[in-house]
This record gives sequence, C-alpha cells and structure tokens, in this order.
Amino acid sequence: MSEPPFEYDAQPEGLARRSRGLSLVWLLPLIAALIAVWLLYKDFTQGDIRATILFSSGDGLVKGKTAVKYAGVEIGVVGDFRLVPNATELEGQDGVLAEVTFNRSAGYLLTKGSKFWLVKPEVSLTGVRGLEALVSGNYIAVEPGSGSQQRHFVAVTEPPAYVRGDGLRVTLKSPRLASLNRGSPVYYRQLEVGQVESYHLAEDASEVEINLFIRRSYAHLVHRGSRFWNTSGVSIQGGISGVNVELESLASLIAGGVSFYTPESQNQSPLAVDGNEFKLYKSFAEADAGIPITLNFDRGVSLAEGTTQVIYQGIRVGQVSTVKANRKIDGMEVKVLMDPITDDLLSENTRFWLAPPTLDFTSGINDLLKGNRIEVDLRKGQRSVREFAAHSSPPPRDPRVPGLHLQLTARNTGSLQRGASVYYRQVEVGRVQGMALKSDGSGVEVYVVIDPPYAHLVNGESRFWNVSGLRASASLKGVEVETDSLLSLVRGGIAFGSGPHDSKNAGSARSGDSFRLYGSRDEAMEEGINIYIDLTGDEGLKVGAPLRYRGIQVGEITRMRLSHELDGVRARARLYQRAERFARTGTRMWVVGPKIGLSGVDNLDTLVTGPFLELEPGQGNEPQTEFVALAVKPEPDLADTMMMPGLALILDAPRRGSLKRGSPIYYRQVQVGKVTGYQLGELADRVYIYCYIEPEFRTLVREHSRFWNASGMDVNFGLKTGLDVHTESAQALLAGGIAFATPDNPEMGLEVESGSHYPLYGKAEPEWLLWSPKIELYPALEDSFK
Repeated sequence: MSEPPFEYDAQPEGLARRSRGLSLVWLLPLIAALIAVWLLYKDFTQGDIRATILFSSGDGLVKGKTAVKYAGVEIGVVGDFRLVPNATELEGQDGVLAEVTFNRSAGYLLTKGSKFWLVKPEVSLTGVRGLEALVSGNYIAVEPGSGSQQRHFVAVTEPPAYVRGDGLRVTLKSPRLASLNRGSPVYYRQLEVGQVESYHLAEDASEVEINLFIRRSYAHLVHRGSRFWNTSGVSIQGGISGVNVELESLASLIAGGVSFYTPESQNQSPLAVDGNEFKLYKSFAEADAGIPITLNFDRGVSLAEGTTQVIYQGIRVGQVSTVKANRKIDGMEVKVLMDPITDDLLSENTRFWLAPPTLDFTSGINDLLKGNRIEVDLRKGQRSVREFAAHSSPPPRDPRVPGLHLQLTARNTGSLQRGASVYYRQVEVGRVQGMALKSDGSGVEVYVVIDPPYAHLVNGESRFWNVSGLRASASLKGVEVETDSLLSLVRGGIAFGSGPHDSKNAGSARSGDSFRLYGSRDEAMEEGINIYIDLTGDEGLKVGAPLRYRGIQVGEITRMRLSHELDGVRARARLYQRAERFARTGTRMWVVGPKIGLSGVDNLDTLVTGPFLELEPGQGNEPQTEFVALAVKPEPDLADTMMMPGLALILDAPRRGSLKRGSPIYYRQVQVGKVTGYQLGELADRVYIYCYIEPEFRTLVREHSRFWNASGMDVNFGLKTGLDVHTESAQALLAGGIAFATPDNPEMGLEVESGSHYPLYGKAEPEWLLWSPKIELYPALEDSFK
C-alpha cells in the first residue's frame, strides 16, 4: 500500500498562550541599573573628592606622588596638572592648575578661606623648616578656612603667619625691624616662651608693627607694665670716651630675638590681653628693665656711662648707667643695670672687679673697641644684695672655682696673661687664673686651675712648660716657625705632660701643689738620655720625629748631621720615658713609614705625620748609646720561629719562584700561616723555604701532608673539557703562596714537631684536592673561647 505524497506547502497550526509575568530577559538590565545606582550612591557618600589648586609654578609638583597633608596626615594626592595661560587669579601671569583627589573625610577642609601652599626643605636664619620633606618629598599643606564649600583654590606662596595654638598675642611697635624675622624667639630670663608671628608696616608707614605669640603657659608673665627689648643685631655708639660695639650672642645676632621683663614697680599692673601694644626698646638698659645695683671702687677707674659692660664668663649681663665720685672723693660710685636673669645670683658671695681690655681672637676686635670692662663672679647666697665693694684689678686666684688649683713658679711669663689656656696633648683642660710677683721679686707665681674631668692627668712628676709666642729655627733649607696655636701666640698658654721619669706609682697632684714652669718642652724634658743613631738619610726622618714603642712616644730626634765619612746621617735622639729599657744592648729600631702593597695599606697616617722610629727593647744588661736604624722591621729567623708556640717547617724547593717573606700558606684556601724566610741549601742545589703555621692550625700538618707552590695561575684547556683556570687566591696570584693538603684519616700519619722537612711540589696532584680528613684544631684555641 503506497503512502500519500508529502505536501510541502502545508503549515501546522500554532497554539497561542497569554503571558502571566515579566519576562526574564528584562531582569538583567534591572539588576545592572540597581548596581549602577548603588555605585553612584557609594561614590557620592564615600568616594574621593576632586578639587583644583592653582599654583604660580609647578616646581616641586610630581604627578601621582605629591601628597596633600593636614596635621601630618595625608589627605590627598595630586593626580594631574595642566598649564593655565594668563590666569586672572595670578594677575594675568601663567599658572599651573593641579587636580587633586581628596579623601572624603577631608571634605570639611575644602571650604572658602582655606589656604594651600607647597612645603619644601628650607634652611633660613631662624632655623630649618620642612625637614621631613627631605624623606617624604615635597608636599602640599593646608590651613582650613571657615566659609562655605569650595572646590577651586589659589595657592599662597608663603605659609600663613598665624601660629596655631592657645596663647597670648600682643603687638610691638618699633622704628625699625632690625634682624627680627618670622619665627624669631621671644625670651623671658633666657627661656624661650614664644615667637614672632608676623610683622608689617603701620598704616602711616611711620613704624613697624611686630606681632608676638606667647604660649598660654607663660602668658601670665606679661603685664601691662612689662618692657620688651631687641636682643639681636649690632649696636655701635661713639663719643669722646671711645667707641662702644654691642654684640649679643651669635644665635640672636643671626636669627634675631625679643626679650621682656617686668620691673618690680610694675608687678602689680594688670595682665596683658590679646591686642595690647608695647614699645620695643633697643636694649634692656634703654628699656630701664634692668636691676639697679651700686659698685663702690676704692680708687678712680676709667668707665663710661652707657658704654662699659658687665661681663660674666664672656656673657654680657649688665651695663654701667652712671659714674661719679663718692662722698669722700677717694673712690668711685658706679650705678649698674643688671640683666634680670641675674636676679637670684646677686648675693653676698658675688664679686665685681675691673678688667682691662685684652687682645683675644675668640672675642674679636670688640674688646679692643670697648676698653675697660667690669667682670663679675655671680654666686648664690643667703640674701639678696644691691650694693657691692668692687676691686680695681682682677684677683690672682679664686679657690671657689671648681677644679685642681696649682701654683707654677717661673722666672718670667713671656706673653702669658690671665685667662690663657692650659693644654694637655693640645686639648684645653684648664686656664690661668692670674699672676703675681713673688714677695722677694725673684720670680712670678702663676695660678692655674685644671677642670675637674682632667684633674687626674696631673701627678707629682708632671712637667709644665710655656707655649707662648713663637719658636723659630733657621737652616740652609729656610726658616721654620712653630707655634702651638694662634690663640697661644696672642695671649700665651701652658702645656703639661709626663716627666722623663714618670712612673705609674707617682701620686696624684692635690690643690695647692707647686710646680716649676719651664720655658719650653725641650727644657722640661732635658733630663732624658741622649742616644746616637746611624741612618742612611733616605728614611725621610726629620728633627722632631718621634721614637715610639707600642704606639707610645718615648723619645724624639733632636739633631741630625752628616757622618764624618759623608756616607750617611748621624742623628741624636733623646729618650725621655723609661729610658733605661732602651739604652742597652740588644735594642733594635727601624723606620716606620707608609706602606702600600698587595697585602693592604699600612701606616697610612705617616703620610701626614711623617715617618718615625719604632723601638724594640733589648734583653742585654750593658748600657748602649750607639745604634744603627734598620730600614724595615726585622723578620724573625728560623731560630725565633722555633721558639714560638706554632709549628716551624722547612720546605725543600728547586727554586724560590715568587715566594717571599710574608707569603701566605693556605689549607683549603684558608690562610693558616706564612713564609718567614728562605736561603740556599748547603750545596746550593736547593732552596730552603722557612714556614710558620699558626698555633691553632698546627694539627693540620701530619707526616704525609703534601705541600705545593700555589703562586700564579694554573690554566688547562681541552676540546672536551674547555678552559679551566685555577688559582688559590688573588693575593697568591700576585704575591706568591703555598698550599698543603693532608690525606684522609687512616693515611695521614702522626703530628710533627717544629723543624720537620717537606718537599715543595710545583703543583698539586688531582687526588690531593679530594682529601677531606677530619682533624680537630688545636685544643688550646677552643679553651681560650670558653
């Protein structure tokens, strides 16, 4: 039965259904929209804030690195910047607009009135600012305002003058600014209590208004009757009595400063409040803020009103206000205004005296211009005093000064003067208090005081000598002038050191001890023993070159001349410390100078100080004064090494090669000894190489050890193996060396004694390099570390 043909045009009937909800196709766009709304909300509430800051220059700005900081915390970063030509905010000048991304938490700082500026490391006379920028890089600082929100700002070139913090703000008026600057300190009794906040010209330009900030903890010190004066700059006054140059401390001279004080008569005046105005005086004397005292001199003295200063240990603490004769006309009554900082020290123990001008480079030409001055020794006491009996000359000594007080006796003092320094090894350790003629006129008594930290340096055998003035010597080479220091050249000085027979048992000096003051160091040490040394003349030694033992100078060369045969130089030297140890038979000496070699650099300091002679005391008992200096340090011979605690070996070699004294000896490329010498064999058919193994490594050498020459380089080349280069070390490559190996434990043999002989092979056999015995090092070395 056949099937009916298929009809291609026949269409099936469809079934229509009604949709009952939202199609799933719309669900994905809805979720994406919700996520977008959430992200927008999160960015609005928690995202970063973008703002712009216009700078006059982009110098110091780095995209992506320059941070914005507030109170030390980073709150933003520069994301990008672009040029802004003819910016109206910069009066038509070109600018740089920085786009900054701020943290959302810093949004409250972006308000009208906020100020931004770039912080860089800055060194000024008032100090160092922005020092942290050296580490973290330049950054932008902000001072918050108080207006409405703002997103565009113009940077300021200088930080705001306002000093943050709670305190008192007052204004000083002055005809000139002097050396004051923003940040200059404000002092009360030399304690810093505030700073200069800002300054500007008054409205009529007739004076300068200086705004001060006083920290709140010190605000109660400022009264309406307080006086402010300038402690900076230089003041020069001239008159018939002379020229007066007033110099404050170096710090206030450079950075400026303001001091204030409230006179006793104004202590009950009301406390100052913000905005109060004060006059700025040029000095505390002009401000009449000093403490008035009276000095009574027993004779006429040359003093100038408003010019003569009162000095305490180099510090100006007062000024003469009036000078007149006393009622009996047998002395002077001098009124002085003292700095308020001396209030607690004006007591019954305080002393005043007249001091003449001195030429001293430490105080400059100022002292010469000021003339006489009054010096004071301020001391605390039981009661406050305002009237004193002053002396017309300085006291020769003051036992109240802490330290070791000594009395030196000299025939004359040369250029020595009061205040001169006392030196020990060219370090200042004391000073001269004064001088006085002996009662019989036969000499001068010099009173010195050694500072307490250095008092132990003086003992019963110490020698003192004068280092004042110049010491000159002339020869065919020219004139040599020697002085200890420029300061000692002007005002003199004294040095001291150990005597020629100084002993560790010498007792310490005590206050009141008396010593002789020699005219020079040579004179002080003249009791040493003279010895004579023959030199070649090529050593570079000169008169004054030291003789040393273990780094301690025990003598010096005092004279040099040609020998009678003209084949060398004969030197005379003086031994001045433990001379009996060196002036005897067996003593050796050699020249020590700079040495630069493959093994390192030695005695580099002698490039500056010059060569010297190193001494080795002899063991003989007979005295000896004639010596011959060696060119180099003598090396120990075989007999010496045999007596040493290590191991002395003799290697037989067909030739010396590049080996020399000091060439290293290696075990597994670790240096364990050195070559101490060499010589031809008895029949001249071989060379004996003397070696020394350090004590802790002597157990490495056994009966069957093998020694070979490690000098130079071993190069092997093959088509299959390639290039093989072997050397023991860079030092052995250049300076020569010896290596050795010991067989494994069963075949190594016993330990050997000093004097053992071994052949020295030209190179190592391959199997030697594979030996790896286990050998315990010298036990005594281990015990020394316990």
